[in-house]
Amino acid sequence: MIAVRTKPSRESLTRLWKVQASPSRSIFAFSVFLLIMLTTLVFAVISLKKGAGNILFVVLAVVTACAVAIVLIRTIRYPARRFAAVQKITPDMKCEYTFTEDCLTIHNECTGINENLKLKYSAVRKVIYNECWFVFLFGGRTGIAFHENSFANGTPQELSALLREKIGKKYKVK
Repeated sequence: MIAVRTKPSRESLTRLWKVQASPSRSIFAFSVFLLIMLTTLVFAVISLKKGAGNILFVVLAVVTACAVAIVLIRTIRYPARRFAAVQKITPDMKCEYTFTEDCLTIHNECTGINENLKLKYSAVRKVIYNECWFVFLFGGRTGIAFHENSFANGTPQELSALLREKIGKKYKVK
C-alpha cells in the first residue's frame, strides 16, 4: 500500500485561480464583447441618421449592448468569486490517496465533508510524472496532482513501478 497525504497551500490555490482568471482570457473576452457592443451601437446610430427610424432595431441594439455588458462583467468577476469560495472551504482540507494492487482510494476531508471514492486503475486516462509532481487525469475535466514529498507510505519509485504495471502506456515520465 502506498499512501499520499496532501493539504493544498495558499500558493497552489492562487496558482489555480490565476489559470482560471488569466489576464489573457479576460482581455480576450473583453475585446470580443466590446467589439460586439460597439458594432451593434454603430449600426443603430447609422440607421437612425439615415432616417430609417425603426424603433425595433434601436431597442434590439440597446438590449444587445446591455446583454453584452452583463456577460462581460460576469466573465471578469466569476473567477474571482470562485477563488473566494474555494478559499473559504479549503483552509482545513486534507486529501489522502491510497494506491493498492486493486484500486486507487481517494479520501477527502474538508469543512464537515468526509468522502471516500474507490477507482479502478482502468478509470485513469493518463498519468504524468514531471520531475517531482504526479498528475492523474480522469475522464471529463477531472484530475489530481501531488508532490513527491507528500508520500506518507511508500516512495515515488514504488508508485511509478505500480503505475507502470497497472496502466502501462498511459503512464508517462517527462
